[in-house]
Amino acid sequence: MVVIVQLDSFTDFPSAMKNQIKFVYFDLGNILVRFDPEIALKNLCEVFGVSRAQAREVVYESGAQNRFELGHFNGEGFAEEIRRALRLTSSRMPTMRLLEALSDMFLPIDEMAEILDVVRANGYGVGLLSNTCQSHWDWICNQPYLMNQFSFDATVLSFEEHAMKPDSVIYEVAEQRAGVSAGDILFLDDKAENVQAARNRGWFAQRCLGGPEAISVLKGFEVLGTET
Repeated sequence: MVVIVQLDSFTDFPSAMKNQIKFVYFDLGNILVRFDPEIALKNLCEVFGVSRAQAREVVYESGAQNRFELGHFNGEGFAEEIRRALRLTSSRMPTMRLLEALSDMFLPIDEMAEILDVVRANGYGVGLLSNTCQSHWDWICNQPYLMNQFSFDATVLSFEEHAMKPDSVIYEVAEQRAGVSAGDILFLDDKAENVQAARNRGWFAQRCLGGPEAISVLKGFEVLGTET
């Protein structure tokens, strides 16, 4: 039976409960890498000469980015939708240039790369659970980030699963990939709705940002040694 935990802070969990944790899932954006959609829009404007309002409408407000992250189409299909909305040809807006412009908005949170290693060394499974699209994932994987030297035990990406947090479907997939019970999982994410959805399934979960906040949370759940 899954026990749903509705607590607000890692300080609310007694040590006996924290000791259940066997697997730690990390979100990608704002936990392992920083990102700024405004930079992506700026890139689009500078490379293709469209207005900021046009860029925001066709990429985000239209729902195109969400559909891309749900895997409803590949990079070429996404690019074609953007071109059609802007009435531009593929010669005027080549697919790769478009995808690169919209992906070049990430920066690594390097201290988190070391934390991944420490969590694994302390005996926990380590996974990635992220809402992202194929082009963002490819771009990040091709960067010289320290986190790319780490091999996750489970990688659950929305575009591959055709489901996005906070939909319970993607959490169910994550549980299966981790190979442990819901109550054995700790999850760090920057969005309250994603954390609540995890808690609704019986996970331990905490909202935070990558870096000092995430390290504090992991210490609070006794996943890291006090000297980390």
